[in-house]
Amino acid sequence: MTARILIVEDEGLVAEEIAMRVQRVGHEIAGVVDNAAAAFESARRSRPDMALVDINLKGALSGIEIAKRFRAEYDVPVIFLTAHADPGTLREATATEPFGYIVKPFEERVLAATLETALRRREAEMRLASMERWLAATMSSIGDAVIATDAEYRISFMNRTAERLCGYAAREAYGLPAGEVFKLRCTANGGLMEAIEHAMRERAAVDLEGCLLETRDGCIPIDKTLAPIQDAAGNVSGIVIVFRDATQRKRYEAQLRELNAQLEEKVRRRTAQLEAANAELASFSYSIAHDLRAPLRAINGFAQRVLHDHSHSLDGEGRRLLQVVTSRAAQMSKMIDDYLQLSGLSRMDLQYKALDVTRLAQEAWSDAIAGVARPPLLQLEPLPATRGDERLMRQVWINLLSNAVKFTRTVDEPRVRVSGWEEGRFVHYRVEDNGVGFDPAQAAKLFRMFERLHTQSEFEGSGIGLCTVQRIVHRHEGDVTIEGAPGRGARVDFWLPKG
Repeated sequence: MTARILIVEDEGLVAEEIAMRVQRVGHEIAGVVDNAAAAFESARRSRPDMALVDINLKGALSGIEIAKRFRAEYDVPVIFLTAHADPGTLREATATEPFGYIVKPFEERVLAATLETALRRREAEMRLASMERWLAATMSSIGDAVIATDAEYRISFMNRTAERLCGYAAREAYGLPAGEVFKLRCTANGGLMEAIEHAMRERAAVDLEGCLLETRDGCIPIDKTLAPIQDAAGNVSGIVIVFRDATQRKRYEAQLRELNAQLEEKVRRRTAQLEAANAELASFSYSIAHDLRAPLRAINGFAQRVLHDHSHSLDGEGRRLLQVVTSRAAQMSKMIDDYLQLSGLSRMDLQYKALDVTRLAQEAWSDAIAGVARPPLLQLEPLPATRGDERLMRQVWINLLSNAVKFTRTVDEPRVRVSGWEEGRFVHYRVEDNGVGFDPAQAAKLFRMFERLHTQSEFEGSGIGLCTVQRIVHRHEGDVTIEGAPGRGARVDFWLPKG
């Protein structure tokens, strides 16, 4: 590390010897002077990195006085040169915070070591000063107010935001007790000293949420924290208070609470209206169903009576037509039952429990193939368990497997495959068959009430099975899709949250 050294020595031969030795240990000479005036002029002009100053310099100003001005006016660190000095002189010299002493006469290695040590200390001081300037600029620029104190809780730092909120300029506040500048009122911790005592006792930050700051213009709500300043050994050298004006936030929170209360009231009223409307709709549905069933029973009854009492007077076509009437009446009655069941799904309370889905699928398959002359070949893989309403999930499996059985009965080798697996937060189930399939462009229609892609003569049904499946799955917070192609079968996938 090469430095520029100024030598202040009033003995010419000694000064020349020191200069030669400084150069031999690898440094440059910024100047060699023998009096105070020349020393100050050289320091101003050449800005040396270090000065070697004779502590007993002759003249109006001693070496100690020169060192004081070097430090204060030119920021030049000093190493004192001395042959002898009394204790009082040494105490006075020490007050100038010299970077070292060299006792004359000295060895060259002592000079080299002293200069190296002093220059490294100087470099460390400059880095520290730079960091302090950066930290002070940062603290002054941030939006939060910052106050720091010494170990006696007297103000040692305030940034601009703290000046504005407390009503004190930093120069007015420095050295004042913190409680005189930062007048805190907290419902939980009392005043500032109580908050400090709590922070010291816990060796942790104290939350200032809910506290008030007394300013020259009145009280304002504040938040953030007060914390002890601790070194690596846990010794406390003061406190730091970081706070902000919470007036605007409190206002927004109050407005938000009011809006939430209004929204909750609107939701409550809207919910009550929907519940009333649903109750009316349910009443209307059952009323319509009752009103429809009565004429259907009459139609079916009269048709059956005609067939029973007057069959001998009817030809074959007449008997066929009456059978069509009774069949359509039965179909209409089934549609009414299915509609009532579907409309009731949205009002039904779900009874969640752990479900053995493999068992549900097996039981649903038994129901689906009951009375079927040529049931499909079933490939049932182990299915992951989940949670749900057992009665409703049983209906899902019955509807899906009944459809698979129904739409494969016209193929030569009917097959149905059921599988399932876990997929992230969901369990995924699949039912696929090799039946007649459908036009994929019409897939969305299959989930609509009473929508059918086949005629009643081709495949019986009310067109409500998949709609029921979708509504049950949605009530369990899942989803369902269907894919297919003419002559290539269909595949239904549905997802349910993991239990």
